[in-house]
Amino acid sequence: MNVSGKTAWQKMDSLVRWSGVSDRVKRDMSNELETGRRHRPMRWVPLIPMACGAGLILAAATTPMSPVMYAAVGPLIATMAAISLNGPLGKPSIEDDEREAALRKDAFLFCFAILAFANMVGGPVLMLMAALHAWTTERIAGVAFALVVGNMAWLGALPTLYASWKSPRSSSSED
Repeated sequence: MNVSGKTAWQKMDSLVRWSGVSDRVKRDMSNELETGRRHRPMRWVPLIPMACGAGLILAAATTPMSPVMYAAVGPLIATMAAISLNGPLGKPSIEDDEREAALRKDAFLFCFAILAFANMVGGPVLMLMAALHAWTTERIAGVAFALVVGNMAWLGALPTLYASWKSPRSSSSED
């Protein structure tokens, strides 16, 4: 029996209105420039998902992956996405001026160069480790999963880190 007189759907609608998500979606879908959201440099915060991604690869390479390690991926990807969206590259590229467009291009090219080098060196090393230590198929699948997640974490966080350090410093305190 419903005491407040509202159905479950009405309660969920009121929660959405209370959170302000519907207003944010409306603002994001409109063509107006977003002035309330500040995309600020994050000079140290992107290191968190990068370290977690590298640690996941290292843990998968040294020990068999437990189900707890698979569960750690969700918060890692959510953290990386939040950092990317709130960093200096978080706004749509159509709003960039020439300096910001060049910074965005340089940040992604730097990221792709680092990831290409790391994968060209790390992939064969992991294949040799798998062959020399006779890893099981389950362990190889765990390492492959960790590599995909680690690459995603670095692909999301490294351009933000690069752009944050290349952006001019502002007078306010930064991360």
